[in-house]
Amino acid sequence: MSETKKLNKTWRNIKRDYIFYIFLIPAVITVCVFAYRPIIGVVMSFQDFDIMKGYFNSPFVGFKHFINYVKDPIFWQALRNTLGINSLMIIIGFPLPIIFALLLNEVRIVSFKRVTQTITYLPHFISWVIVAGMIYRLLDMDAGILNYIRANWFEAERIPFLRISSYFWPILIIVSIWKTLGWNSIIYIAALSGIDVELYEAARIDGAGRFKSLLHITLPGIAPIIGLMFIFSIGTLVNTSGGASFDAIFNMRNSMVMDVAQVLDLYTYQQGVLLNRLSYAAAIGLTQSLLSLGLVFFANFTSRKISGYGAF
Repeated sequence: MSETKKLNKTWRNIKRDYIFYIFLIPAVITVCVFAYRPIIGVVMSFQDFDIMKGYFNSPFVGFKHFINYVKDPIFWQALRNTLGINSLMIIIGFPLPIIFALLLNEVRIVSFKRVTQTITYLPHFISWVIVAGMIYRLLDMDAGILNYIRANWFEAERIPFLRISSYFWPILIIVSIWKTLGWNSIIYIAALSGIDVELYEAARIDGAGRFKSLLHITLPGIAPIIGLMFIFSIGTLVNTSGGASFDAIFNMRNSMVMDVAQVLDLYTYQQGVLLNRLSYAAAIGLTQSLLSLGLVFFANFTSRKISGYGAF
């Protein structure tokens, strides 16, 4: 088919479905205003930005802010903590929604299945402010329920869980997994529902049990989705947009555990919002975005080489 015929066919399709394109206009405008227009702010990274002078009149300073943050030891502490927390979230938190979806898929009692799904989805809708308050109420040294049980039932010494650095990462990761497990499993449950039932029936006729059906039908059936989600999760290694989010760390941190709670997003917030170093914060944010993009491309390339699956 020639290019002219393809163009004519595309135009006929647009004329035929014009009403759908009209409904798309608000979404396109929203994306342009809130996703693409802010990209102009990238120039702040290379300026001593003055809000009164704006983007195009603030003095240009080149890579000054990039050099400054590289020299700051707190930046490297924040980078170490970000990589550590996100690596653990991928290693521990990534497989659990898959396992949960597989287990739920084996449940044949519909009412139990629905109740379990609802219970596991609910924490996603609870604000991190409330969740952090619950954790403090549970683990606080003086008023915490856990320490009350330890002291009064077992006559054990009270432990200030939330004031000891070595406890912060385990608590953060466990709470983050609890909050996101059900919600993150939705996409895998949807993928499982798309597997042809006749494949399982044929496997049963051939004598395959549940384990072999899982191994040869279920897992291959959702492998592309697992690969896609893993690629995207790799992109969160240098920021806190994954399971252990900025909201979680911001609300659960305190001054006594900042050596392990200081992450890049929190550091950027402190520099940009609290100290008004907008250009410095923009430089860190730009670096994070470029690293995340590079990690996604690398993970996609590796996935295609190893398994043949990729996001693009």
